[in-house]
Amino acid sequence: MSVAKQYSGSKLAVGLLKLALGFVFLLAFLLSGVSEKLYALFRGLTDSYHLQLTGYLLAFSAVYCLLFLLLDFYGDVVLERRYGLSNQTTAGWLARSAKEWGLSAFLIVGVLNLLYALIRSMPHGWWLVAAAGWFILLVLISKITPAVIVPLFYKTHPLKDPELADRLLALAGRCGVRVKRVFEIKLSKETNKANAAVVGLGRQRRILIGDTLLTLCSDDEIEAVFAHELGHVALHHTWKLLAISAASFVVGFYLLYLVLGPSAAALGFQGPADIAAVPLLMLWIAVFGLVSKPLQTAYSRHLEKQADLFILDKVEKPESLASALTKLADRNLADPNPSRLVEALFYTHPPIAKRIAYIQKSAEWHA
Repeated sequence: MSVAKQYSGSKLAVGLLKLALGFVFLLAFLLSGVSEKLYALFRGLTDSYHLQLTGYLLAFSAVYCLLFLLLDFYGDVVLERRYGLSNQTTAGWLARSAKEWGLSAFLIVGVLNLLYALIRSMPHGWWLVAAAGWFILLVLISKITPAVIVPLFYKTHPLKDPELADRLLALAGRCGVRVKRVFEIKLSKETNKANAAVVGLGRQRRILIGDTLLTLCSDDEIEAVFAHELGHVALHHTWKLLAISAASFVVGFYLLYLVLGPSAAALGFQGPADIAAVPLLMLWIAVFGLVSKPLQTAYSRHLEKQADLFILDKVEKPESLASALTKLADRNLADPNPSRLVEALFYTHPPIAKRIAYIQKSAEWHA
């Protein structure tokens, strides 16, 4: 078995274990009476429903994070070090994890307070308002990500190589995408993996190139990777994903409306707004997410293939994307040929072997 397959298999096993244990944790917390006891604790401290909910959510999140701390450390640090992919210190990982927990807790507390306010004030119409609100929140997060969220975890700065920057800006012009500056993101402090990405919306949008990618690939290969990222923008993939998300939110929240009340009553809770039933809400959300995941990943792979093929008439050497992907696969230990089931469930990009094959074939045909 290749090192890439060993690494991918280990990461998949950790991910599946965390998913299974997450379901077990929610069920145990819900059915053992611990959830009711935690709610009773905060009910005894204050008469305010939303302060009770906030205290419950913070305590619940802290317990969850502490219980999964060792598994997260193993997946994020131990495995990455074992395969030579991590440059992160244990202290650095703990600091990053604390930031992630703080940001997650802030969002969870804010979003669930608003959701439960809707459930209490609009017992039969909350699902539609919640779907609209969730979509607006997603757009807002997308817009602030480059300026607010990314700097919490990574340092970014304009690309220092002026010749390469001019070349990439000229490429953006040919692609019909307005890009004022090309940004470099410092990944090497944490990882040896190489990557690039589009983040944000509108004028806040940035295309970020990892410093690890800059040292790994030639200028032709970086141009091809950049063209792929520009393809996402030129083909309006972000907005397409948001549109699909909007429709899925309506369906998802409606299904949640149908099942949450009856299931809460069946378990003896005081309706869907009972704070002790919060794990039940999370269970249903997790179930819906799991069921819809193959559709989400399939659509994502479709968009990624479009972005791959977008570059054919935009760069002089489109085959450079195939050589860049080969280097990225070797550096990131990506499994080039996962099973069809693993691809369907977990891969947001086509597997590397498939990408290289259709890029090379299309480049030869295009030439």
